Amino acid sequence: MGFVQLTIRIVTWLMGGFRYTLKISLYSLMLALVIGLIGGIFNKNSKVFIIRIISKLYISVIRGTPFLIQLYIVFFVLPKFGIFLNLMQAAIWTLAFHNGAYIAEIVRSGIEAIPKEQHDAAISLGMTPFLTMKLIILPQVIRIIIPPLVGQTLVLIKDTSITSLIGVFELTKTGRELTVAARFNPIIVYTYVSVFYFMICYPLYIASHKLEKKLKLHYHD
Repeated sequence: MGFVQLTIRIVTWLMGGFRYTLKISLYSLMLALVIGLIGGIFNKNSKVFIIRIISKLYISVIRGTPFLIQLYIVFFVLPKFGIFLNLMQAAIWTLAFHNGAYIAEIVRSGIEAIPKEQHDAAISLGMTPFLTMKLIILPQVIRIIIPPLVGQTLVLIKDTSITSLIGVFELTKTGRELTVAARFNPIIVYTYVSVFYFMICYPLYIASHKLEKKLKLHYHD
């Protein structure tokens, strides 16, 4: 088999795993952003003691345990308590809760970077804490946290490869099957797998860099 034919066959097979990786990454990222935003705000600003404790406990436990162990617990342990998730659901929810904890810390640090005087000034003008957070604090926080948030997004995308260990047919699992079952050359297969990951991550990095520059120009005007 010629190199071109071999490439076409490998890339065609990998496209299926590539689509799964994109799908898992997108859904888990959307959930992680919601979880992280809520967790970060509650961890920093909640006046309710129990909510603040739950937020801190969630962040500490998730950040203090390996993602793979969390994935095994969700997929293998939760069914013993009557909670059944299919492969895709287990991958998405575990990625979301795992990365949501890190995003929560990013959000919290962004909020802490805003001078407290701005919050006090908004309250003194009669704004509610909700409106203060929505209109004054969060717009500035978003500008601050873009670089670490993009970094965490890239980690999330690459962590999708770990979900192959429970049988999710994402990009890495597809590549492994090509080398084991179809007996394709591992060097060629994993080179193309790396190229596919690069195709996801690099454009995201470039887009975030341009957005960061645009926001800086906007806030300096």
